[in-house]
Amino acid sequence: MMLMYEFRGLVINLTIYLFLHLIYQHHITQLISVELEKTKADNLSAQFELLKQQVNPHFLFNSLNTLKSMVEMQDQHSARFIVMLSDFYRSSLETRKQHLISLQEELSTLHAYIFLLKARFEDGISLTVAISDAHHASFIPPFTLQLLVENCIKHNIVSLGQPLHIHIFSDGAFIVVENNLQLKRTPEASTGLGLTNIAQRYQSLQQQQMEIIKDSHSFKVKLPVLHEDTRDRR
Repeated sequence: MMLMYEFRGLVINLTIYLFLHLIYQHHITQLISVELEKTKADNLSAQFELLKQQVNPHFLFNSLNTLKSMVEMQDQHSARFIVMLSDFYRSSLETRKQHLISLQEELSTLHAYIFLLKARFEDGISLTVAISDAHHASFIPPFTLQLLVENCIKHNIVSLGQPLHIHIFSDGAFIVVENNLQLKRTPEASTGLGLTNIAQRYQSLQQQQMEIIKDSHSFKVKLPVLHEDTRDRR
C-alpha cells in the first residue's frame, strides 16, 4: 500500500510537471512567433522603403529632363508642371513614414504623378479611376498605386502609336489596377521585388492574398480593400 501511494504521488507530480512544462513551452513558442512576425514586418518595411527610394530618384531625373525640355520650348504648362512636381514630392515626404494612408490621399498623389508622366509621354499614357463610394474611406500602403503604375511603364510600350491605358476600379472586396498588355521586346532591368513586396505587405496586414491575373490582352493586380481596423494591427 505504501508503494502504491508513493507511486501515485510520483505520477501526480510528474503529470503536474509535464503540464507546467507544456505551458512554459507554449509560452516560449508564442514569444518566438511574435518576434518572427515583428522581424518579418520590419524586413518588409525596409524592403518597401528601399523600393520607394529606388523609384523616386529615377522619376525625379526623368521629370527634371522633361521640365528642361518644356522650359527650352517655352511650354505654357511649365509653371503647372513645377507646382505638380512640388506637390507630388511634398506628399511623398509626408506619407513615406506611414504604414497606411487613406485611399483618397493615395489617389491624390497618383493624379499628380500621372500629370507629370503625361508631360513626358503625352497621349501615350492614360489613367481612368472608378472607385465605388464604399471604398472611398478605405486605406492603402503609401506608394502602392505609384509602384504599380511604374511597373506598368517599366514592362510595357508607352507611345503615341501604342498608348498604355491604366484603369483603377472597384471589384467587390478588391481595388483593381489593370493595364493593356503590350510588352517591350527588350524589358528594363528589374529586381522583381515590387509586386512581391506589395503582396507580402497585404498578407501581413490582412492575411489576405493580393491577386495577379494575366492574359494575352491585359495585366491585373487586385488589392484587398483595407478598412479602419487594419490600422490598429500596426
